[in-house]
Amino acid sequence: MIRAVTFDFGGTLATGKLDAETYREGLLNYLHSLGYGISGASLRGAISGMLSKLERGQAKNLELKFEEVYAGVLIKLGVPPREEFLDHVYQLYSENFHSEIVPGAERVLEVLHPKYKLAVISNATSNLCRRILRENDLEKFFQVIVISRDLGIRKPDPRIFHYTLEKLQVKPDEAVHVGDSVEDVLGAKRTGLRTIWIKGEGEENLEEADSVIHAITELPRTIESLSKPF
Repeated sequence: MIRAVTFDFGGTLATGKLDAETYREGLLNYLHSLGYGISGASLRGAISGMLSKLERGQAKNLELKFEEVYAGVLIKLGVPPREEFLDHVYQLYSENFHSEIVPGAERVLEVLHPKYKLAVISNATSNLCRRILRENDLEKFFQVIVISRDLGIRKPDPRIFHYTLEKLQVKPDEAVHVGDSVEDVLGAKRTGLRTIWIKGEGEENLEEADSVIHAITELPRTIESLSKPF
């Protein structure tokens, strides 16, 4: 019997993209306002270096916080990573990250919420997931919101799934995970959850998924079909 549904966030419940050029320009202007004569090339190099470090960790299913990444950027630029500086950098990032809730997602959550415990498991260095859910009045549907930055580990590491299930007080075979990436499906399967993969246009089939859908609006019916025991 399925008692809980866990969701990926980016690509599953919402889409989003950083306006990187405008963000870097705003960041450079801010650093100049602090009295640091940093070139655009130096800033790009510092960000690129820290993103490479981040990616190396992520390849091992490890995660850094946004503040840790940009503390490293500032240090590379000879700027002290003061809390007020990092807060302003995060604000610039947030202002230049534009997102939209996936069409139909709110209605699906309204349908599922009375029947199941709901949670979000998102791979992200920032807290934008929580902000976007709150601003779109969707946070109320979820008992648990777990972001990889919270734990320092990321999907497909089973530990992030186990942590979420413990918070929900359900067993792996009582939950189904919904996501649009291979990491979602493989991580959830390794943990013992059933999986629903949202397949993008032109993507090859993912045999590990228990069910495949093409739009989130198909989800309630699909969960009902999975409610039978293994």
